[in-house]
Amino acid sequence: MHYNIFQTYERLWLDMSVNIFEQNSLTWMPKRKTLKRPIYKALVNRMENDVNEGILLPGTKLPSQRELADFLDINFTTVTRAYKLSEQLGLTYGLIGKGTYIAQTANKTISISSLYKDSLFELGLNSSFEQCNNMLNTTVADVANKSSLESLLNYKNAVGTVFQRQVALNYLVKLGIKTKIDNIAITSGGQNALTIILLGLFNPNDRIAVDRFTYANFIELAKMINIKLVPIDFDSEGMRPEYLDKACKNSDLHGIYLMTGCSNPTGIRMSEKRCRLLAEVIKKNKLIVIEDDYLGFIGMGKENKMVKLSSLLPDQSVYICSMSKPVATGLRVGYLVFPDDYRQALQQSLCNINVKTSSLDAEIITQALLNGSAYKIMHKKIQLALKANTIFSNIFVAEQTKHKNIPAFIKWLPLKKNNIGAEAIESLLLANGIRVFHSDRFLAGPKIKHEFLRISLSATKTIELLEPALMKLKIVLEEQNLI
Repeated sequence: MHYNIFQTYERLWLDMSVNIFEQNSLTWMPKRKTLKRPIYKALVNRMENDVNEGILLPGTKLPSQRELADFLDINFTTVTRAYKLSEQLGLTYGLIGKGTYIAQTANKTISISSLYKDSLFELGLNSSFEQCNNMLNTTVADVANKSSLESLLNYKNAVGTVFQRQVALNYLVKLGIKTKIDNIAITSGGQNALTIILLGLFNPNDRIAVDRFTYANFIELAKMINIKLVPIDFDSEGMRPEYLDKACKNSDLHGIYLMTGCSNPTGIRMSEKRCRLLAEVIKKNKLIVIEDDYLGFIGMGKENKMVKLSSLLPDQSVYICSMSKPVATGLRVGYLVFPDDYRQALQQSLCNINVKTSSLDAEIITQALLNGSAYKIMHKKIQLALKANTIFSNIFVAEQTKHKNIPAFIKWLPLKKNNIGAEAIESLLLANGIRVFHSDRFLAGPKIKHEFLRISLSATKTIELLEPALMKLKIVLEEQNLI
């Protein structure tokens, strides 16, 4: 009798628990029987599959760990472990006190690379007026004819020759960077320098503060090596110091990544006042500074050069000066500047990643700086950028025009509130022969209500193609009521 009563109550409890979940459907209800051991890994695999199949959409709030554990009838710590792994893999992100969400970039790579087609107007790739490349022809030929060419093709001089680094040092002084030759390494471009820094100075699960909208390839790189990016809000002058200070108190931050001279994707140029206020917060919290000055050459000829964050904090900063934008994107050369305390770790990281930097690429840049052709190219690109900014301002009459005399390579075009979605907007434009990138590609953290397009002004094959490209972009956006 008692046994029958127990069975009856057990069935009632099971029926009731099932009905609770049916009536209050969770946002994600994986089937328990499909999860093989180890359960936490199987749960993450199921999550990844559901993201790829469109069952779990970016921005979806997942059930709480307790809810999912109860639903699957598994241990709470198993779900906790699964959610932690999903965050490490970039599938999810967590907001303290709010829950766990599917990342905006969970179902696609956001790395930015070339997609040149003859029929395509390229406004996406942040290129560098590649019509200037022929200005290097003579320098390349001279290097090829040097009697010492064979010495550039061996394993020696992993971080660049002494002579190449001396020429780099002289160039960096023109940008306002003072250092020693032993504190310079030549890398295979800016992206390579970022990889060297992250693997040399940080550990998996370390946290780095970034602008809420930041360099897409840095997001992907951090995701690959399990480094957490903590988004910090900004205004027209750049990252806000009070929010960085708050993040330092609430999160265990290890570093900060900034493009002070021209943020990619927003195009914001940080003011000197903002730079100094941020330096105070950074110094107090002992963060490692990564300053990516990919357009530093723009202010080279000015008497009052923009203050570099790394110059304010030389003992805790690494400074990256890529030569891709100023000279040629296909020559993968960057100058990495670091303090004494970071030298061994960064040089070891460079050797482990590259074995050595290409001496041939570095020599072409070195000789271009020496014979003056590099500076002629930089001057030409600044003139093209000014022309491109005027073209943009004439077509898109907006707040952007207030900085029309600054030779920016990219522009931020705000979009009206819409229900189309980032991927659909990019696909729509691509179908109309225009490639451009939506702000979601550059989001570190959750989606926010503001949306924009990042327009590259330096990517069309010639400057003459920029105006028709922008006109076509405007027509398509107006037809869809997006601007």
